[in-house]
Amino acid sequence: MNLRPKLLLAFIGLIVAPLILLGIVSFLNSEHLLEKKYSEQTEITLKAVGGNIRYFFREIDQITDSSVTSATVQEALKSSRNSVDDASRLIAISQYEKNLGKIMFQQHPALSMIMLYGKDGTQFRSYRNDPTTFKKITYDMLQQHAIYPEIKRLAGRPKWIGPYEQPELTGTGATLFTQLRVVLDVDTFNDSGLMVTQVKSDEIDNMLRDFTLSGEQQTQTRYLIINDEGLVMLDSSHQLEGKLTKSQTQLPLQKTARYASYRTMFDHQDSLVSAYNLDRSGWVLLSVKSWESLTSENIRFVQWIGGITLLCLIFAILFNIFFVSRVAKAIIRVVRKMRLVEQGMLDTRVPTSGGKDETVLLARSFNSMVETIGRLLSEVRTEQERKQRAEMMLMQAQIKPHFLFNTLESINALAAQNEGSKIMQMVRRLSILLRTSMHHSETINVRQEIDHVRSYLEIQKYRFEDVFSYELSIPDEALEYTILKLTLQPLVENSIQHGFEGLPHVGLISISVHLEDGSVIFTIADNGIGMNEEALKRINGLTPELERDLDLNVAEQGERRGLGLRNVADRLRIHYGSPYGLMLCSQEGYGTTIRIKIPRDRGERL
Repeated sequence: MNLRPKLLLAFIGLIVAPLILLGIVSFLNSEHLLEKKYSEQTEITLKAVGGNIRYFFREIDQITDSSVTSATVQEALKSSRNSVDDASRLIAISQYEKNLGKIMFQQHPALSMIMLYGKDGTQFRSYRNDPTTFKKITYDMLQQHAIYPEIKRLAGRPKWIGPYEQPELTGTGATLFTQLRVVLDVDTFNDSGLMVTQVKSDEIDNMLRDFTLSGEQQTQTRYLIINDEGLVMLDSSHQLEGKLTKSQTQLPLQKTARYASYRTMFDHQDSLVSAYNLDRSGWVLLSVKSWESLTSENIRFVQWIGGITLLCLIFAILFNIFFVSRVAKAIIRVVRKMRLVEQGMLDTRVPTSGGKDETVLLARSFNSMVETIGRLLSEVRTEQERKQRAEMMLMQAQIKPHFLFNTLESINALAAQNEGSKIMQMVRRLSILLRTSMHHSETINVRQEIDHVRSYLEIQKYRFEDVFSYELSIPDEALEYTILKLTLQPLVENSIQHGFEGLPHVGLISISVHLEDGSVIFTIADNGIGMNEEALKRINGLTPELERDLDLNVAEQGERRGLGLRNVADRLRIHYGSPYGLMLCSQEGYGTTIRIKIPRDRGERL
């Protein structure tokens, strides 16, 4: 990333970002305080609403408590014990029903229907001209219902059923609350029958409606009453009645122990949902308020934060353009020139003006440094060339006195034996060897290098006929690529002189070439005695012995530590660069393998 974007990012990160973060933290904190405030207010409201609802049901309980002990109810149920199905009995039932309506409906306007079940199944039913939903079923069918054991267990205490809780008993036609209770005989306290009372929800609706609008903003509040399974029994907006709350939210609102408040999604809207336990049949009163309506005042606060942030960004950009741009441009210009220098373009210079500030001094220092680097690299290059020439002369000198003398001795022995054809082959191989060694160019093609090493092997094979053999695997497409001359011969010589010494079987030298991803790979392998770890370290120059050897003459170093291998490795690395070179792998008793990697080059630049 360039310097100018970095400066801009630093300005934004150190000034603008903290300002935005402060605004966000302030906004979130204000929302948290708002949530806490409205939660506390809602708790007070729900307690008030819940208190009214509980008082309403307690009032109904008191009415039914007094009714079950009244003479009308007691006598009606007693008359059913020895009832006879005749006209007089029907008249008596009708009279009991009228008396039942008089004592019940006058006490509370919310009462909609009263039904008594005698032990023999006789039914006494009284109701207003209001909708009722309790199904007219027989006493035997009621006793088989799953709720009947709970009614019996309460032993005369009321059991309330909310709308939609038991649709097979109360239906779903209207939102009515149903009370069921066992009627006990006031004399014997034995079970004498069952009373069912249905209550209209209009009064509860009115209670919820009174608290629906609250506050200066007239925030719309929605109230729901749910049972312990999350079933909505009553909804002030009459939209979710008979449905489960899990279709609107994943919160377990029906498990509220006392009071809880959450900010969550309800009916696909961000809302503040509060729950209050009514302590009756596991019912829970819910309050749902739209969070957007609660936080409308915070919108202006968010707009102020956005405006301030935008102004800060604009000022940061202007500061970057008018104050930082000049310095950044000068530094970036120097950096770009540095990259050109990294690529080897040492004639690169940074234009300088007549100023005296630090950017001009930086440009002048850069130009001076590049000039110095160019001069030093030229000196190093000259020194390397001298070193390579000296090493080449050393190798040629090593070949000429020792190898040439031994070869001539071999030719002399062949002459004494009158082996004319072998003399001719030896002389031809020797001429190829000397011609390649004295070639004027440092690089030759692979064909010439292979001919050179083949000639060397043939001459040495004559001298050490029973010591080794060799094999070549050279594809034709690799013959025209170039290689540093005298690369393979020192490696082969090392195998013959050191690898096969004391070998109990005939040695084998394998030379192969293959092409790989823009490179030419040479592999020289022998099955000789190999090298131990100490020898490998000595050849790689990793032992203190190498430092002591530096004071010896060059010929002695060649004899003691394998100058041929080191020389070839250094020449390859210097000539081709670090990605290429020589890799040696050896283990004592398992031979040695040398791998050479050079780039593909047909010599067009030479």
